[in-house]
Amino acid sequence: MIESKAPGRVCFFGDHQDYLTLPVIAGTIDRFVRIKGETNGEEYLRLILIDFDSQIKINLNEPLEILQKGDYFRSSMRVLRRNGIIINEGYDIEIKGDIPIKSGLSSSSALTVAWIRFLIKASGNTNKFSDEQLARWAYESEVLEFDEAGGLMDQYTISIGGMLHINTIDGTCERLKVSLGGLIIGDSGIEKNTQGILSELKNNALKSIEVMVKHNSNFRIHDAKKQDFYDLRKNLPFELHPYFYAAIFNHEITQNALLELKNPVPDMKKIANLVNAHQEILDKKLNNTPQEMIYMMNAAKNAGASAVKIVGSGGGGCFFAMTEAQSEQKVIDSIVEAGAKNAFSVNLI
Repeated sequence: MIESKAPGRVCFFGDHQDYLTLPVIAGTIDRFVRIKGETNGEEYLRLILIDFDSQIKINLNEPLEILQKGDYFRSSMRVLRRNGIIINEGYDIEIKGDIPIKSGLSSSSALTVAWIRFLIKASGNTNKFSDEQLARWAYESEVLEFDEAGGLMDQYTISIGGMLHINTIDGTCERLKVSLGGLIIGDSGIEKNTQGILSELKNNALKSIEVMVKHNSNFRIHDAKKQDFYDLRKNLPFELHPYFYAAIFNHEITQNALLELKNPVPDMKKIANLVNAHQEILDKKLNNTPQEMIYMMNAAKNAGASAVKIVGSGGGGCFFAMTEAQSEQKVIDSIVEAGAKNAFSVNLI
């Protein structure tokens, strides 16, 4: 029996920043995708997807030259095959998880990381690959193989684990030893189009930066300050103002949050205020928070949550709420009563 697993993730600071190669702060939670399999004596992998009540069969001899969009099972096998990791015997494999699917907690990246871990074990390869290497292969499998819009935050956070500050230029990570107290996930139940949202927001943000570089070849979004937005926005078409604003202001919020989180005793009130400021930009500038979710978030705040923010691409899915331990159940109940599909407490791991 071979087993593997990978956790979900929450982005606390830096949503819609990683694809601009700006830093993010994210952490893993105690919800998982789990994979287990046994050899079947055949020349294929039989994948039993418990949560979808479906099966997938992959022949071990498939050339893997043409992939269907979003087939991370085969893309991962192709990436590993290029790196000399090959599966030579068949398995019956059961896959299940308790991460809400397509809801902003990176269930797809958790699946990809867990799958790569399983494949390496099943190949019999005895090399000790670093978590960073696994993250890179997962990023290649999920994003680069399909030319998708996302950055590398999800794969690196999930593979390495913990609360991390990630340099998304090269994937280097700094572990943050901090607790955020009570953490609640609200699953709105609102379906979202992850790649559609990411593509639109990424393209507009990159356009705004491209225009700035044309006006000043020395411009770098990594060095931009708040005042630069007001000084430089005259060079932009009006419709790109919100994306340029979000890129600069959310970057500064992430930097301020990092400074506070690195304090021996972080001021959680300051952190909560920064989370709320981040959400304000995601809502007002990037328009990625449906009104139904705003209603749920306000209900959580009224019940005692100090901060709330949508997670993932936005447009639906999940949000998180920070709260004191004694208020957790009250916040959970308020979110559900406001119309959410589900709400539950999680721990950073």
